[in-house]
Amino acid sequence: MGTRDQRINNRGRVRVGVIGIEHLHLFEMIDGLVAVGAETVCHATDDGPLTDLYGGWRSDSERQTVEEVLDDTSLDLIVLAGVPAERGPMTIRALTHGHHVLAAKPAVTSLADLDAIGQAAIESARRWWVFYSERLTNRAVIECVHRVQSGEIGELVAITGLAPHTLAADTRPEWFFDPTRSGGILVDLAAHQADQLLALAGPGTTEVVASAVANAAHPAYPGFQDVGRMSLRHTSPSGRVVWSDHRVDYLSPAGLGTWGDVRLSITGTTGTLEVRSNIDPVGQPGSEHLILVDDTSARRVDTTNVTLDWAHRLLADIEHRTDTFMSHDHVLDACDIALRAQQLADQS
Repeated sequence: MGTRDQRINNRGRVRVGVIGIEHLHLFEMIDGLVAVGAETVCHATDDGPLTDLYGGWRSDSERQTVEEVLDDTSLDLIVLAGVPAERGPMTIRALTHGHHVLAAKPAVTSLADLDAIGQAAIESARRWWVFYSERLTNRAVIECVHRVQSGEIGELVAITGLAPHTLAADTRPEWFFDPTRSGGILVDLAAHQADQLLALAGPGTTEVVASAVANAAHPAYPGFQDVGRMSLRHTSPSGRVVWSDHRVDYLSPAGLGTWGDVRLSITGTTGTLEVRSNIDPVGQPGSEHLILVDDTSARRVDTTNVTLDWAHRLLADIEHRTDTFMSHDHVLDACDIALRAQQLADQS
């Protein structure tokens, strides 16, 4: 158990600064943090529609330069949502300035930056977290992880993930179509699948068995990757192997009615779990569907009362110097998996 941060104890609220507003995930992160008591203080970003939207929404946040935000010693947490390729270097700067960091995914786009972030976090005694929204804000995924960890379907054997997304090209910024700035489709989208593998399987070593990327349907954007896959082998400290196969893409039809039919299928030694995160196309309405099959029956699991507590745990870790939200090793390992899968695919 850590000791209470005296600065926060004196003023009562965690103070937050923002650097970069290039994705709507920022609004989800800030909304969650403010809802549990954080205070938005300042933001630094380029001009753009999201900048105007954020400034109008968070009127208590003063627009400043990047240097002014980094130099503000009253800030406890920096939230990053700039161009993906800039998030790694900015994380290093924020950590060395003495701030904790919460980054939108993809939080880092190179293995060299990942190594530097890990070292900076150790030297600064500050934490770096990544906002994996597909797990942290979806009740069905949260409950699925809980039931796997509790042994409800026996020993974990295999994980299959599908994450189709709607491209909506006319809404995307220019950098989105450049893998050198976006990180590539596996670094971007499959970051969620790497996070979910580690949340489900726990600590261990993960081998990237195979990976591939392609431009299947968008020749107007040369170099853009609209489909990617990775096959992983995760070995726990006890030697148990979990196979994990995932496909991500930007091929989801516009007629679906949501941004993607994201699915997670779990096989255990005594049962299975399936998550339909966003939609059940020909089944029940709404989102956050969880289906459990075991020796007795096949049934839907009600997830409406599952608590979304990521922001509460993050602020508590800052205030009390605890480690309840997301371990340092988990963040490093999840990023490492996606980066190595992307690197292997790019070299193929």
